[in-house]
Amino acid sequence: MSFEKLSIRDFVEKVADKSPTPGGGAVSALVGALAASLVEMVANLTLSRADYSDWHAEMEKVVSLMKEKRLTLLESIDLDVKAFDEVMAAYKLPKNTVEEKEKRSQLIQEALKKAARVPYESCRHMKEILKSALSVTEWGNVNAISDAVSAAELATSAFYSAKANVLINLKSIKDEGFKEYMLHELKTFTGEVEGALRSVRQLATQRTGLEL
Repeated sequence: MSFEKLSIRDFVEKVADKSPTPGGGAVSALVGALAASLVEMVANLTLSRADYSDWHAEMEKVVSLMKEKRLTLLESIDLDVKAFDEVMAAYKLPKNTVEEKEKRSQLIQEALKKAARVPYESCRHMKEILKSALSVTEWGNVNAISDAVSAAELATSAFYSAKANVLINLKSIKDEGFKEYMLHELKTFTGEVEGALRSVRQLATQRTGLEL
């Protein structure tokens, strides 16, 4: 089943049922795709206005990047589900002999790394979406600024959701070098995400006079 291709209602129903997939990683990817779509919309609404012509080149870049991000994140929904299923399959492997135990342990570790990488990539995409949200908040059509703010807030929430899914997998990974790298990257990403969100809120307030 491709969860990416389900209707909104069907996807929500699948999340709500007793199956562990799609879970937080898949949902964060979907929310991130929606955030990218909102940023893209604001950029398009800016491109449609001649009085914003000084910023059209920047908005065209934003449209191109956000299209790429939303499509990639939609694909990540199924990738996240597949990665989780592979972890569960590895844990179910036989462990009756020393050889079976060693093989099972190796495959579990490989599956956990893959399961960590998918939401890690989502975190990286959210960071880029927030940077573009900042661009459209600063230079985009002021009539759509609440959508830019909404995009930034959604991308931030999706970032923390994806981050939680990275961390839960790292907890069981034995490769200390892999864990150290991931944790360092996530710490850097978190600072950038939080900084971008603060800037979006401040710029939105400056441009509208409202506490958005």
